[in-house]
Amino acid sequence: MKYQIIIDEEIKEMAAEAVAQGRKLNLKNDIVFKSFFSKECKESAYCRRKLLSAVIGRTVAETKVLNPELLPSRNDGKFPRLDIHCKLEDGSEVDIELQNSMYNDDQIKRSVYYAAVLTHNALTAGEQYAILPHIYQIMFMDFTVTEDKRLHHTYTFKERTDQRELSDIVQIHHIELPKITESLKKDAQELSELEFWSILILSAENEKAAKLLKNLAARKEEIGMAEALLTTMSQDQQEWEKQFGYERFVHDCISREKYAYTQGISKGIAQGERKRALEAARRMLHDQLPAELIAKYTEITVDEILQLQ
Repeated sequence: MKYQIIIDEEIKEMAAEAVAQGRKLNLKNDIVFKSFFSKECKESAYCRRKLLSAVIGRTVAETKVLNPELLPSRNDGKFPRLDIHCKLEDGSEVDIELQNSMYNDDQIKRSVYYAAVLTHNALTAGEQYAILPHIYQIMFMDFTVTEDKRLHHTYTFKERTDQRELSDIVQIHHIELPKITESLKKDAQELSELEFWSILILSAENEKAAKLLKNLAARKEEIGMAEALLTTMSQDQQEWEKQFGYERFVHDCISREKYAYTQGISKGIAQGERKRALEAARRMLHDQLPAELIAKYTEITVDEILQLQ
């Protein structure tokens, strides 16, 4: 989705106040999430490696952040822009997305499309299919798409009848963040790596998550790196401006959708009322009532009634 974040004086004042108050940025904000996990600094690289290791289930040693813009294979093709596009030490390519409820209606197809584009772009002309790298499409979603209580679902190519796996070369990972409520009931030492990072993402808006993080003594390194990075970012007024600007953008989008929906309902009601009035006018004309009298009771103009006649 293309958007433009507008930073006006009000946003700048809000950002300056947030920095002065020592507040922490919200990792569930799409812009903050991208910045946190894609910066070229040791803290961000560490958090990115640990997050990916937790999702794909193997140790990630190195990551290189790539251009998030993927060129279409056709002139009129869709031009996707990924949140975080990176390459692992073995050549595997990864897309990490944070999606809010604005996009939950097309989330599954979005995942498939992004994975397909990454796969298509992974080989150049002349390269053998045997060297096709693993493709990991990862979605952290602020809504649910499955009815179970599992936080993390992994999808690969499988045979429909016996579920035998054809290949795991392309993997789609969905992490449904609202389901973290089950993890918040656990003791801190029982949390998995993925649960830890999911709780960290939600901690700015969830008091239970924030409290649980304080008890994670067994993960001092992860917490130390994450807190150091988030603290540094939170002292940067421009980071706050981007967060507040994006929040206003989302609010405006929702407001426009609600306005369009309300206007549509109102227009539909008005059209229905006019249709009923015209039908009533036709019946009155059939009964030979004067046009002026019909206009009085139906609120249709005399000229329109004469046209009906």
